[in-house]
Order: sequence, then C-alpha cells, then structure tokens
Amino acid sequence: MKRSFSSATLMDARLSAESRVVLTELNDGTGLLLHLGSKLYFTLNRSGVLVWKSIVRGGVTRANLVDLLVENFETTSAQVEADLDPLLDEMLSEQLVHVG
Repeated sequence: MKRSFSSATLMDARLSAESRVVLTELNDGTGLLLHLGSKLYFTLNRSGVLVWKSIVRGGVTRANLVDLLVENFETTSAQVEADLDPLLDEMLSEQLVHVG
C-alpha cells in the first residue's frame, strides 16, 4: 500500500531508516541504496546521500533535513522543500524509511 508524506504533518515527525537498506557511496558523492528485502536499487545524488546518512543517524525530522540541505548547498528553503518532499515520499512508499 502506497502512503505519502504530508510536509505539514512531517515537520516534527522523526524519520528512521529501514534496517534492510544499505548505502553504497560512489566516488563522485552520489550513491545507491539497495533494499535487501525487495532487491530494488535506488540512486541518490549528493544531497540525497546527505539526507540518507542523516536519517540513518536517527532522530531527524523533515525540518532538520531542510536546514541541513540549506546549510550544505547553495539553495533556498523553498527549493529544498520542493525537491525534498518527492524524495521523502518515494522513500516512504518504497519502505526505505519509516515515520515515528
């Protein structure tokens, strides 16, 4: 069953990584996620790798991720939110991350 994120309800919700997902980081800063349960691969750009590593560390919220990306890339909060929400939505629907 596909579920989707609501940016308003997720602003303070804690995100956690699915334990059966592993990251392979590539030399150019991008990465590949492999869900060991579904055997599906997902590609991440440099900002996606930063998001994933933050989620794996635990206790991170959508708001924390927005701040982190603004600090690390030359961008605005509005642009980060426009790019981050679809990424989080896909991560949730593919069971790469959990809320709570």
